[in-house]
Amino acid sequence: MPSRHCPNAVRRIGSCGSRLICARVAVCFFGTLLFCPSHSFAASDPLRVAELFPTKADGRTYFATSWKNGKAREFRDSTDPMDPWFDAGHGSGRYRIDGKGTLTADGDVVRMYVHDPDRKTEWDENLEITVYITRVRESRRVSYSGPQIFARTNHGTFTGGFASEEETLCDDRGLGAKINLRGTWAFEKETCHGADLGYPTAGLAPYWSKGYPVGVPVGVKYVLRNVLEAGGEPRKVKLELYVDMSGGKDGGSWTKVTEYTDDGDWGKGMAPCAVGADPATLALRSRLLRNSETRRPELTVYFRHEYATMRYQRLSVREIDALRER
Repeated sequence: MPSRHCPNAVRRIGSCGSRLICARVAVCFFGTLLFCPSHSFAASDPLRVAELFPTKADGRTYFATSWKNGKAREFRDSTDPMDPWFDAGHGSGRYRIDGKGTLTADGDVVRMYVHDPDRKTEWDENLEITVYITRVRESRRVSYSGPQIFARTNHGTFTGGFASEEETLCDDRGLGAKINLRGTWAFEKETCHGADLGYPTAGLAPYWSKGYPVGVPVGVKYVLRNVLEAGGEPRKVKLELYVDMSGGKDGGSWTKVTEYTDDGDWGKGMAPCAVGADPATLALRSRLLRNSETRRPELTVYFRHEYATMRYQRLSVREIDALRER
Protein backbone atom coordinates (compact mmCIF):
# COMPACT_ATOMS: atom_id res chain seq x y z
CA MET A 1 0.00 0.00 0.00
CA PRO A 2 1.58 3.33 -1.03
CA SER A 3 2.31 5.97 1.61
CA ARG A 4 -0.31 8.68 2.06
CA HIS A 5 2.23 11.16 3.41
CA CYS A 6 5.10 13.06 1.83
CA PRO A 7 8.57 12.90 3.40
CA ASN A 8 10.10 15.88 5.18
CA ALA A 9 10.87 18.95 3.03
CA VAL A 10 8.64 17.49 0.34
CA ARG A 11 5.14 18.76 -0.17
CA ARG A 12 2.08 16.84 -1.28
CA ILE A 13 0.73 18.38 -4.47
CA GLY A 14 -1.96 15.86 -5.34
CA SER A 15 -2.77 12.25 -6.04
CA CYS A 16 -3.75 10.06 -8.93
CA GLY A 17 -5.83 7.08 -7.83
CA SER A 18 -3.75 5.38 -5.16
CA ARG A 19 -0.59 7.10 -6.31
CA LEU A 20 0.62 10.00 -4.22
CA ILE A 21 2.20 12.92 -6.05
CA CYS A 22 4.87 14.73 -4.06
CA ALA A 23 7.33 17.42 -5.07
CA ARG A 24 10.34 19.10 -3.54
CA VAL A 25 9.45 22.76 -4.05
CA ALA A 26 11.64 25.63 -2.91
CA VAL A 27 10.93 29.34 -2.79
CA CYS A 28 13.84 31.15 -4.43
CA PHE A 29 14.47 34.88 -4.68
CA PHE A 30 17.43 35.53 -6.95
CA GLY A 31 19.76 38.45 -6.39
CA THR A 32 22.97 37.66 -8.21
CA LEU A 33 22.85 33.89 -7.99
CA LEU A 34 21.11 31.29 -5.86
CA PHE A 35 21.14 27.55 -6.37
CA CYS A 36 17.96 25.67 -5.50
CA PRO A 37 17.53 21.91 -5.10
CA SER A 38 16.24 19.96 -8.04
CA HIS A 39 12.64 18.79 -7.99
CA SER A 40 11.05 15.57 -9.09
CA PHE A 41 7.42 15.19 -10.11
CA ALA A 42 5.26 12.13 -10.57
CA ALA A 43 3.01 13.53 -13.30
CA SER A 44 3.76 15.14 -16.65
CA ASP A 45 1.53 16.49 -19.41
CA PRO A 46 1.33 15.58 -23.15
CA LEU A 47 4.10 18.13 -23.84
CA ARG A 48 6.37 16.31 -21.36
CA VAL A 49 6.23 19.07 -18.77
CA ALA A 50 5.81 18.32 -15.06
CA GLU A 51 2.47 19.20 -13.51
CA LEU A 52 2.74 20.94 -10.15
CA PHE A 53 -0.94 20.32 -9.44
CA PRO A 54 -3.10 17.63 -11.02
CA THR A 55 -5.91 18.49 -13.42
CA LYS A 56 -9.18 18.50 -11.49
CA ALA A 57 -11.84 15.88 -12.11
CA ASP A 58 -13.58 16.70 -15.42
CA GLY A 59 -11.30 19.72 -15.78
CA ARG A 60 -10.66 21.16 -19.21
CA THR A 61 -7.16 21.34 -20.65
CA TYR A 62 -5.49 23.02 -23.60
CA PHE A 63 -2.14 21.90 -25.02
CA ALA A 64 -0.50 23.55 -28.03
CA THR A 65 0.16 20.16 -29.63
CA SER A 66 -0.66 21.49 -33.11
CA TRP A 67 2.60 23.43 -33.01
CA LYS A 68 4.31 20.05 -33.40
CA ASN A 69 2.18 18.56 -36.18
CA GLY A 70 4.88 18.79 -38.88
CA LYS A 71 3.04 21.58 -40.71
CA ALA A 72 4.80 24.94 -40.77
CA ARG A 73 2.57 27.97 -41.16
CA GLU A 74 2.44 31.73 -40.73
CA PHE A 75 -0.45 34.06 -39.94
CA ARG A 76 -1.05 37.64 -38.87
CA ASP A 77 -3.63 38.92 -36.40
CA SER A 78 -5.93 35.95 -36.82
CA THR A 79 -6.71 32.52 -35.43
CA ASP A 80 -4.24 29.70 -36.08
CA PRO A 81 -5.72 27.95 -39.15
CA MET A 82 -4.98 24.58 -37.51
CA ASP A 83 -6.13 25.38 -33.98
CA PRO A 84 -9.43 27.27 -33.42
CA TRP A 85 -8.65 27.69 -29.72
CA PHE A 86 -5.52 29.76 -30.43
CA ASP A 87 -6.70 33.27 -31.31
CA ALA A 88 -4.03 35.83 -32.21
CA GLY A 89 -6.45 38.33 -33.74
CA HIS A 90 -6.19 40.97 -31.03
CA GLY A 91 -3.10 43.05 -31.73
CA SER A 92 -0.47 43.70 -34.35
CA GLY A 93 1.90 40.82 -34.80
CA ARG A 94 3.23 38.04 -37.01
CA TYR A 95 3.10 34.42 -35.89
CA ARG A 96 5.24 31.65 -37.36
CA ILE A 97 4.86 28.02 -36.31
CA ASP A 98 7.65 25.71 -37.46
CA GLY A 99 5.63 22.50 -37.09
CA LYS A 100 8.29 21.19 -34.69
CA GLY A 101 6.90 22.73 -31.50
CA THR A 102 7.91 26.39 -31.66
CA LEU A 103 5.86 29.51 -32.30
CA THR A 104 7.82 32.68 -33.03
CA ALA A 105 5.86 35.88 -32.37
CA ASP A 106 7.07 39.30 -33.37
CA GLY A 107 5.48 42.72 -33.62
CA ASP A 108 4.63 45.84 -31.68
CA VAL A 109 1.50 44.43 -30.01
CA VAL A 110 1.66 40.64 -29.74
CA ARG A 111 -1.54 39.15 -28.29
CA MET A 112 -2.29 35.42 -28.16
CA TYR A 113 -5.60 34.26 -26.64
CA VAL A 114 -6.66 30.76 -25.65
CA HIS A 115 -10.43 30.42 -25.36
CA ASP A 116 -13.53 28.54 -26.46
CA PRO A 117 -13.86 29.17 -30.24
CA ASP A 118 -17.59 29.78 -29.73
CA ARG A 119 -16.77 32.33 -27.01
CA LYS A 120 -19.35 30.87 -24.65
CA THR A 121 -17.64 28.64 -22.08
CA GLU A 122 -15.38 30.39 -19.59
CA TRP A 123 -12.24 28.95 -18.08
CA ASP A 124 -12.42 27.71 -14.51
CA GLU A 125 -10.93 30.15 -12.01
CA ASN A 126 -8.28 27.70 -10.76
CA LEU A 127 -5.59 27.24 -13.39
CA GLU A 128 -2.03 26.06 -13.94
CA ILE A 129 -0.68 27.85 -17.02
CA THR A 130 2.65 26.75 -18.49
CA VAL A 131 4.86 28.08 -21.29
CA TYR A 132 8.53 28.29 -22.26
CA ILE A 133 9.54 31.71 -23.59
CA THR A 134 12.82 32.59 -25.29
CA ARG A 135 13.83 36.22 -25.64
CA VAL A 136 15.21 36.90 -29.13
CA ARG A 137 15.39 40.68 -29.73
CA GLU A 138 13.55 43.97 -29.20
CA SER A 139 12.79 46.82 -31.55
CA ARG A 140 12.06 49.12 -28.62
CA ARG A 141 12.22 49.00 -24.81
CA VAL A 142 9.46 50.30 -22.55
CA SER A 143 9.01 50.11 -18.78
CA TYR A 144 6.85 46.98 -19.03
CA SER A 145 8.91 45.15 -21.67
CA GLY A 146 8.75 41.40 -21.25
CA PRO A 147 6.23 38.57 -21.54
CA GLN A 148 2.98 38.67 -19.59
CA ILE A 149 0.19 36.15 -18.97
CA PHE A 150 -3.37 37.12 -17.97
CA ALA A 151 -6.29 35.06 -16.70
CA ARG A 152 -9.72 35.64 -15.14
CA THR A 153 -10.44 38.11 -17.89
CA ASN A 154 -12.44 38.77 -21.04
CA HIS A 155 -10.13 41.51 -22.23
CA GLY A 156 -10.99 42.45 -25.81
CA THR A 157 -12.53 39.13 -26.79
CA PHE A 158 -15.47 41.09 -28.22
CA THR A 159 -18.34 38.87 -27.13
CA GLY A 160 -21.96 39.92 -26.71
CA GLY A 161 -21.95 42.33 -29.63
CA PHE A 162 -19.17 44.56 -28.29
CA ALA A 163 -16.54 45.62 -30.80
CA SER A 164 -13.94 47.45 -28.69
CA GLU A 165 -12.12 46.88 -25.43
CA GLU A 166 -12.99 50.48 -24.60
CA GLU A 167 -16.63 49.36 -24.38
CA THR A 168 -15.90 46.54 -21.93
CA LEU A 169 -13.70 48.12 -19.27
CA CYS A 170 -15.02 45.87 -16.51
CA ASP A 171 -14.47 42.70 -18.55
CA ASP A 172 -10.97 43.99 -19.34
CA ARG A 173 -10.10 43.40 -15.69
CA GLY A 174 -7.78 40.48 -15.02
CA LEU A 175 -4.93 38.99 -13.03
CA GLY A 176 -1.56 39.02 -14.73
CA ALA A 177 1.92 37.56 -14.32
CA LYS A 178 4.72 39.86 -15.50
CA ILE A 179 8.31 38.85 -16.28
CA ASN A 180 10.16 42.08 -16.97
CA LEU A 181 13.26 42.23 -19.15
CA ARG A 182 14.96 44.00 -16.25
CA GLY A 183 14.88 40.68 -14.39
CA THR A 184 11.91 41.03 -12.02
CA TRP A 185 8.81 38.86 -11.68
CA ALA A 186 5.50 40.19 -10.33
CA PHE A 187 1.71 40.12 -10.50
CA GLU A 188 -0.62 42.76 -11.86
CA LYS A 189 -4.31 43.36 -11.19
CA GLU A 190 -5.86 45.32 -14.02
CA THR A 191 -8.67 47.40 -12.47
CA CYS A 192 -9.34 49.84 -15.31
CA HIS A 193 -7.86 49.49 -18.78
CA GLY A 194 -5.97 52.58 -19.93
CA ALA A 195 -6.15 54.44 -16.61
CA ASP A 196 -2.99 55.77 -14.97
CA LEU A 197 -4.07 54.10 -11.72
CA GLY A 198 -5.42 50.96 -13.34
CA TYR A 199 -2.56 48.51 -12.88
CA PRO A 200 -1.51 47.83 -9.26
CA THR A 201 1.46 45.47 -8.85
CA ALA A 202 2.11 42.95 -6.07
CA GLY A 203 4.61 40.23 -5.22
CA LEU A 204 7.53 41.95 -6.97
CA ALA A 205 10.62 39.75 -6.76
CA PRO A 206 14.09 40.05 -8.35
CA TYR A 207 15.27 37.02 -10.29
CA TRP A 208 18.03 37.85 -12.79
CA SER A 209 20.52 40.52 -11.72
CA LYS A 210 21.53 41.14 -15.34
CA GLY A 211 18.06 40.93 -16.88
CA TYR A 212 16.10 38.33 -18.84
CA PRO A 213 18.73 36.24 -20.71
CA VAL A 214 18.74 36.25 -24.51
CA GLY A 215 18.45 32.96 -26.36
CA VAL A 216 17.54 30.88 -23.31
CA PRO A 217 14.16 29.10 -23.00
CA VAL A 218 12.64 30.18 -19.69
CA GLY A 219 9.93 27.92 -18.31
CA VAL A 220 7.08 29.80 -16.62
CA LYS A 221 4.23 28.37 -14.58
CA TYR A 222 1.48 30.73 -13.46
CA VAL A 223 -0.84 29.19 -10.88
CA LEU A 224 -4.11 30.83 -9.79
CA ARG A 225 -6.24 29.28 -7.04
CA ASN A 226 -9.14 30.38 -4.90
CA VAL A 227 -8.58 29.87 -1.19
CA LEU A 228 -11.67 28.22 0.28
CA GLU A 229 -12.92 28.58 3.84
CA ALA A 230 -13.98 25.56 5.85
CA GLY A 231 -17.49 25.90 4.42
CA GLY A 232 -16.19 25.87 0.86
CA GLU A 233 -16.67 29.56 0.06
CA PRO A 234 -13.80 31.37 -1.70
CA ARG A 235 -12.55 34.33 0.32
CA LYS A 236 -9.05 34.88 -1.08
CA VAL A 237 -7.14 34.39 -4.34
CA LYS A 238 -3.61 32.98 -4.29
CA LEU A 239 -1.20 33.58 -7.18
CA GLU A 240 2.13 31.78 -7.69
CA LEU A 241 4.94 31.99 -10.24
CA TYR A 242 7.44 29.19 -10.87
CA VAL A 243 10.50 29.04 -13.13
CA ASP A 244 12.41 26.27 -14.89
CA MET A 245 15.83 27.07 -16.35
CA SER A 246 16.63 23.50 -17.42
CA GLY A 247 14.97 23.83 -20.82
CA GLY A 248 12.34 21.30 -19.78
CA LYS A 249 14.75 18.45 -19.06
CA ASP A 250 12.90 15.57 -17.40
CA GLY A 251 9.78 17.71 -17.13
CA GLY A 252 11.58 20.70 -15.70
CA SER A 253 13.19 21.64 -12.39
CA TRP A 254 10.58 24.05 -11.05
CA THR A 255 11.25 26.58 -8.28
CA LYS A 256 8.87 29.18 -6.92
CA VAL A 257 9.92 32.76 -7.63
CA THR A 258 7.11 34.65 -5.92
CA GLU A 259 3.56 34.40 -4.62
CA TYR A 260 0.81 36.75 -3.48
CA THR A 261 -2.55 36.25 -1.80
CA ASP A 262 -5.28 38.80 -2.49
CA ASP A 263 -7.58 39.03 0.52
CA GLY A 264 -9.67 41.87 -0.88
CA ASP A 265 -7.38 44.84 -0.30
CA TRP A 266 -5.38 44.71 -3.54
CA GLY A 267 -6.53 47.59 -5.72
CA LYS A 268 -7.82 49.92 -3.02
CA GLY A 269 -7.46 53.54 -4.13
CA MET A 270 -6.96 52.58 -7.77
CA ALA A 271 -9.15 53.47 -10.75
CA PRO A 272 -12.49 51.60 -11.03
CA CYS A 273 -13.74 50.12 -14.30
CA ALA A 274 -17.15 51.82 -13.87
CA VAL A 275 -18.97 54.18 -11.56
CA GLY A 276 -19.73 52.29 -8.37
CA ALA A 277 -17.33 49.43 -9.13
CA ASP A 278 -14.80 48.53 -6.44
CA PRO A 279 -11.25 48.34 -7.88
CA ALA A 280 -10.30 46.02 -5.00
CA THR A 281 -12.98 43.48 -5.95
CA LEU A 282 -11.64 39.93 -5.65
CA ALA A 283 -11.33 38.31 -9.07
CA LEU A 284 -14.12 35.81 -8.42
CA ARG A 285 -16.70 35.25 -11.13
CA SER A 286 -19.58 35.78 -8.72
CA ARG A 287 -18.27 39.25 -7.90
CA LEU A 288 -17.02 40.22 -11.35
CA LEU A 289 -20.48 39.54 -12.80
CA ARG A 290 -21.86 42.60 -10.99
CA ASN A 291 -20.21 44.89 -13.54
CA SER A 292 -19.51 42.50 -16.43
CA GLU A 293 -20.64 43.84 -19.78
CA THR A 294 -20.66 40.46 -21.55
CA ARG A 295 -21.65 38.23 -18.61
CA ARG A 296 -18.55 36.17 -19.37
CA PRO A 297 -15.84 37.88 -17.29
CA GLU A 298 -13.43 34.91 -17.27
CA LEU A 299 -13.62 33.74 -20.87
CA THR A 300 -9.98 33.81 -21.83
CA VAL A 301 -6.32 33.33 -20.97
CA TYR A 302 -3.92 35.42 -23.00
CA PHE A 303 -0.20 35.88 -23.54
CA ARG A 304 1.36 39.18 -24.62
CA HIS A 305 4.52 41.13 -25.30
CA GLU A 306 5.39 44.39 -27.06
CA TYR A 307 8.03 45.56 -29.56
CA ALA A 308 9.90 42.28 -29.56
CA THR A 309 10.48 38.87 -31.08
CA MET A 310 10.04 35.93 -28.73
CA ARG A 311 9.74 32.17 -29.15
CA TYR A 312 7.03 30.22 -27.34
CA GLN A 313 7.02 26.47 -26.69
CA ARG A 314 5.08 23.87 -24.66
CA LEU A 315 2.15 26.16 -23.95
CA SER A 316 -0.70 24.74 -21.90
CA VAL A 317 -3.66 25.72 -19.72
CA ARG A 318 -5.17 23.25 -17.22
CA GLU A 319 -8.03 23.52 -14.75
CA ILE A 320 -6.99 22.48 -11.24
CA ASP A 321 -8.60 22.34 -7.81
CA ALA A 322 -8.98 25.29 -5.47
CA LEU A 323 -6.90 25.52 -2.30
CA ARG A 324 -8.59 24.76 1.02
CA GLU A 325 -7.56 26.63 4.14
CA ARG A 326 -6.11 24.43 6.87
